[in-house]
Amino acid sequence: MMNCFLRILLIVFCIGYSPLQAQTKRANFSVSTTKKYPKKGETIQLVLEAQIFPNWKLYASDAQVVPGPKPAYLVIQPHASFKLIGGLKSINPHKERDTFWKGQVVYFEKKARFTQAIQVLESHTQITGKIIYQLCTTNNSSCVQHQDSFQVQLH
Repeated sequence: MMNCFLRILLIVFCIGYSPLQAQTKRANFSVSTTKKYPKKGETIQLVLEAQIFPNWKLYASDAQVVPGPKPAYLVIQPHASFKLIGGLKSINPHKERDTFWKGQVVYFEKKARFTQAIQVLESHTQITGKIIYQLCTTNNSSCVQHQDSFQVQLH
């Protein structure tokens, strides 16, 4: 009897869980560079901007309270035609002490902007990567982690 109940519970959970996962995306990213035609040896900025859905916040790349929200980060496919300079920077995030996380958190609401410095070693290259980030509702009742892939062509 108990085994049957657990199976039914598992089926209900799985059916209800799948549609929820498809609806959890709460930010739309766009990726560009400060120069489309950089010269060899020049340093440019990769610019990642997000439109964040209402009542959600996206956590910045800055260090967060531990345990706490996961900071945003980049994974860039290495290539001999460019090199990363420093790390991902959050541009003008909000900083506040959060009672839920019991410490200072750094986040964005409505819009987010990140930059990554890149030195161009060869012209005509492609930068391929993904940004991985965490979002929570403004009352911290629900949190999700996402990743968005991108490709940027330099001429």
